[in-house]
Amino acid sequence: MWERTLSQKIVNKLCEQDVIDTCDAAAYVYGYELLISSVISVLIVVLVSIICGDFRYSLSFLLGFVLQRIYIGGYHATSHIRCYFAFSGMFLICVLLSKLIVVTYIFRIMTTALLLSISILFAPVEAKNKPLNEKKRLKYKIIASTLSAVDFIITLLNMLPNNRIVTCYYLSKWVLVIFAVGPLYQKIKPARTI
Repeated sequence: MWERTLSQKIVNKLCEQDVIDTCDAAAYVYGYELLISSVISVLIVVLVSIICGDFRYSLSFLLGFVLQRIYIGGYHATSHIRCYFAFSGMFLICVLLSKLIVVTYIFRIMTTALLLSISILFAPVEAKNKPLNEKKRLKYKIIASTLSAVDFIITLLNMLPNNRIVTCYYLSKWVLVIFAVGPLYQKIKPARTI
């Protein structure tokens, strides 16, 4: 993909200038590739948000999704293009649903309680290609559970207004649930025999 090619060029330039050591180049290529992919994903969401008529949709969705996603884990696409489609597609669904539904107090409680349960019981939901050591797993579980608990408390206290931007925020929590439950289902479903 072009993301890898661009990150390779950046790292080659940095190696030529002795900014980084060539033995560390592979790690830097991977890091830059992820950075480029993440920036593109965010820019796509911002663009879709502007097309939908309000930049605040992207802020609300990204605030509700990104930080918890890092620590909860879950689904990872097999290519950057699939990641772009999954991420921006789920965002667009959240924006469209925010026009159709009003997130009630009970919906907010159910959403954040479910996410808190997933965080406590299953986080981090590891991707096959991104295993974590035990120390990192524990750290991620604590952070995911803390972030989800804060969300739950904010919901219990009913601190956020009832509008479409906040609805988009709570719908982003359902994207987290979907991204976490898919890989969990794959782990626990019984193997099919012929």
